[in-house]
Parts: sequence; C-alpha cells; structure tokens
Amino acid sequence: MKTFIELAKNFYGVQIPFFKRKGFFNTVMEYLEKRYSIETAIGMAIEKLNLN
Repeated sequence: MKTFIELAKNFYGVQIPFFKRKGFFNTVMEYLEKRYSIETAIGMAIEKLNLN
C-alpha cells in the first residue's frame, strides 16, 4: 500500500489523505486485477476517487 501512495505522489503529485488510503488501495488493486499497468491503475484510481 505504501508503494502505491509513493508512486501517486511521485508520478502524479497527489497526496492521498489518510482517511482515503484504504479505498485508494482497494481501487488500485481492482484495476490491477483487470490487467491494467500500475501507472494506469493509480491514475484511474485518483480519477475515480476525485483526488486530483
């Protein structure tokens, strides 16, 4: 989970609030199970959770 948060911060410049981290992690995992790349999954999770 910490890796996904670090990647979101470094690639997209987005800080994930503490109370949304579990939802962010679950959303990223959902997209990864659908066979998206890690960068795409993180970007789509940020978009879905309106963190941009």
